Amino acid sequence: LLAALWLAADAESATSQIGSAYVGLFVIAAIAVLVLVGAVIDEAWRLGQRWRAGRPGSRLNLRLAVLIALLAIPPTLLVSGFAMRFVEVGIDSWFRADVEASQAAAEALGRDVLRSFERRARDRSNALAKRAALAAGGDLQAGLDALVDGIDEPLYLTVYDDNGVLLALAFNSSSIVLPKAPSEAERLQVRQAGQLGKSERIQDTLAWRVLDRVPGVGLLQAIFPLPVDLAPRLEILERTAVDYAQLRFQRRALKLSFVLILGLVSLLALLGALYTALMASARLIQPISDLATATGDIAAGRYDQHLPVSSQDELGFLTTSFNRMASALHTADARERASRAEIELHRTHLQAVLERLSAGVLSFDGERILTANPAAGALLDLAAEALIDCPIAAAVAQFPRAAALFAGLSAHAARAEPQWREEIILAGEPKRVLLLRAVRLPGTALARYVAVFDDAEVLAHAQREAAWAEVARRLAHEIKNPLTPIQLAAERLRHKYLGKMAAADAEVLDRATHTIVAQVDALKNIVNAFADYARPPLGERRPLDLALLCNEVLDLYEHSGQCLIERELGSAPVSILGNRDRLRQALVNLLTNAIEAGQAGTLPRIALRLTEH
Repeated sequence: LLAALWLAADAESATSQIGSAYVGLFVIAAIAVLVLVGAVIDEAWRLGQRWRAGRPGSRLNLRLAVLIALLAIPPTLLVSGFAMRFVEVGIDSWFRADVEASQAAAEALGRDVLRSFERRARDRSNALAKRAALAAGGDLQAGLDALVDGIDEPLYLTVYDDNGVLLALAFNSSSIVLPKAPSEAERLQVRQAGQLGKSERIQDTLAWRVLDRVPGVGLLQAIFPLPVDLAPRLEILERTAVDYAQLRFQRRALKLSFVLILGLVSLLALLGALYTALMASARLIQPISDLATATGDIAAGRYDQHLPVSSQDELGFLTTSFNRMASALHTADARERASRAEIELHRTHLQAVLERLSAGVLSFDGERILTANPAAGALLDLAAEALIDCPIAAAVAQFPRAAALFAGLSAHAARAEPQWREEIILAGEPKRVLLLRAVRLPGTALARYVAVFDDAEVLAHAQREAAWAEVARRLAHEIKNPLTPIQLAAERLRHKYLGKMAAADAEVLDRATHTIVAQVDALKNIVNAFADYARPPLGERRPLDLALLCNEVLDLYEHSGQCLIERELGSAPVSILGNRDRLRQALVNLLTNAIEAGQAGTLPRIALRLTEH
């Protein structure tokens, strides 16, 4: 662009410089155009790729680029059109008829002045030649000096013989010093024509040089410098005439040159405007594009977003606010994840507890069953998974054995009762009576309930066990109270009288007291057994390897021939806190019950598996 502008200025100010720089400048400008075209195409292609890919901000980028281009291109085209028209009209104005007439009149006036000065110079030179011929018989130098001294205007006289040898010279002006001698051709022309005159620039002085024949001597060269005020004007007129003639000759070329230059400048301006529009729109839209991309990431759950703040304007404020919001969301997400993990841990713990409860647990609303633990399925003789998310009405029809239970749940929920108790008798065999207690859950928008039920026979058995435990505890207490005094009294009798009695009596006393003490110890063992039956199995809990304990108990039964043992205990130790003796007793009871429950004549297969919850 700068090269094209310099070319325009050069074409206007100094036409002589155009020829030397014209091609080079046009090559530079053409390269600049190609570079800009490539840059514009590259940016437009990238913008198109982003738009087709649906990148965030690409549509707004395209709209803004088109808007900037529409704002920049029409003024550029308008200015370029007016400039080209102005150049064409301006160049035509250089060659108007009045300008050409004035130039022709000035040239004619200059020629008339030169002709007048030429005639005057020829006449004066002819007169001086005649006077020089009269002085040829005497001192030629003195004669020339006398001629020059009698003339007021600048004059330079030299006399040469026919061979061009200088004979004498005289002058009254220092503007010309020792002019060159006439050439052979000039001397020949003087001999043939008698006189020769021409205008020349001699040592930076515009003058008229006249050669005249001097009979008997040779020839006289008279140089008449133009007046000081006339010479510069004639030089200006001469240069102007030459320049004007050259301009007339190059008129069409000038128009074409200016049109090409302005067209090139306009093209560069248009391409620059397009490139600037694409780059400026991309730079302006970049923060918005980053915000859109980061917003999509946040919508996808990736909250760890932070955008660089590149400015302090409204976009910078928006970016800062977005970073603050993203940080708050990231913190809230971390808290929510931690809360969800804690809830999941509690849910898993509750699920584990529910799975190990012997009582059935159902959660439901007015229309469907929400959850059910394995014990509920076992007590109702159905699969617990089939109850989950099952409508209560469908459960009544699908599970007829437990239809009374499900119908009762639906009826009580329809009446919005806060809690209730009832006894449910399952249909069919085996006969089973369930004791159910239900309560409405507080703090829920929808009415939701939890129902807990258990086998009435199991509960009765547990109540009987508790009653017998209480009886055993009291009986043990009542029996144990007199045993200690009886034992102490027997030992005191033995200690006091055994050494004082005769041998036969001492033997009888020894046997009697020994029997009393032994029977008291037996009664104490019976009392302790009653106490153990009444006392809950607390015991001291210590770290132990459950897998090792199971292997020890299984080893006792594996080679007994009473059963077949399958182990799924794993090779890794299983560390727990527990009472080793009571756990061993529980395992022995389980294995014994399993063997006794087997069919006669067959070996029961017993599998023991350890699972972690």
